[in-house]
Amino acid sequence: MNYDLFSLDTSDAAKLTVLSMGLGQDSTALLYKYAYDAEFRMHYAPNDFLVIFSDTGNEFDETYRHLEHVKAFCKLQDIEFVHLTADMGYHSGDWQSLEHFYNAKSAIGSKAYPKICSQRLKIDPIYRFLEDFLAKRYGVKAGKKKGFRQFAKESGKIRMMIGIAANEEKRMSEASDRKERWYRESIEHCYPLVDLNMNRQGCQEYIRSVGHDVPIPSNCMMCPFLSLEELEYLRRFCPEALEKWVHYESKKLEKWKHLDSVPVVSSSGKTSIVNKNLGVWGKKYLPEVIEEAREKFSKWTDERIREYRMSHGHCVASAY
Repeated sequence: MNYDLFSLDTSDAAKLTVLSMGLGQDSTALLYKYAYDAEFRMHYAPNDFLVIFSDTGNEFDETYRHLEHVKAFCKLQDIEFVHLTADMGYHSGDWQSLEHFYNAKSAIGSKAYPKICSQRLKIDPIYRFLEDFLAKRYGVKAGKKKGFRQFAKESGKIRMMIGIAANEEKRMSEASDRKERWYRESIEHCYPLVDLNMNRQGCQEYIRSVGHDVPIPSNCMMCPFLSLEELEYLRRFCPEALEKWVHYESKKLEKWKHLDSVPVVSSSGKTSIVNKNLGVWGKKYLPEVIEEAREKFSKWTDERIREYRMSHGHCVASAY
């Protein structure tokens, strides 16, 4: 790879680079690139390097097994790895985990609702932890994001390395576009896989080329943005999780059943009755959609379902 072709300015190298680790194929490929590729390391993270995984409490068993592999790998490579769990205090309020939120609020994630779970369970805990880390490691004064601004003033912006693959550029965002002043002044986003033109298949091939197993794409088991194929995977291989998900939806629908029939007046003055009590798939509830998936993929073998699951992820097209 000719790293000189990249647009990233290396003349003023970041003091601290942080890999936002999702434990899927993209971020895992970035971790191995850092460990094995000296040119990559010099270009993207020549100084201090930190890997952070924020736990949603609702990852697949395969992801948690991969987590243990990554922890051992980072220890062997002398790479600092942080696994943020709810007991550490960086997950806030009712967002201790995805299921904790569902239980506490009798709520459910839905295709019809704003996408906030990644922000609450992934992004927010990482930045809460990171300010404490800056205070302990670099001596800045933490609190109300002042630590970030002090660090940036003294040592330059923190480079956030994000695992978004080539062909997913629509998910990219610029730190300078964020509304928070501390973020704009303290953080810069970095997308090496896009720079390297590494798509999902490229990440899988690289992981194998350096002697590691390819992990399953990472996302919550109860993500409302699963495809029907992924829902069928859940039905076949994670039935207990699916049963709990149906329970959470049923609990939400019961609590808000007064919204089953809501009078709505149109601009023309006509009144109609609308169901505003939505489930995971909106007006279609989980049991119905599960049955649709079962019927649609009844001829798919378990192997084919597993193969599909290994090549699809990022249920939420969020920008990072």
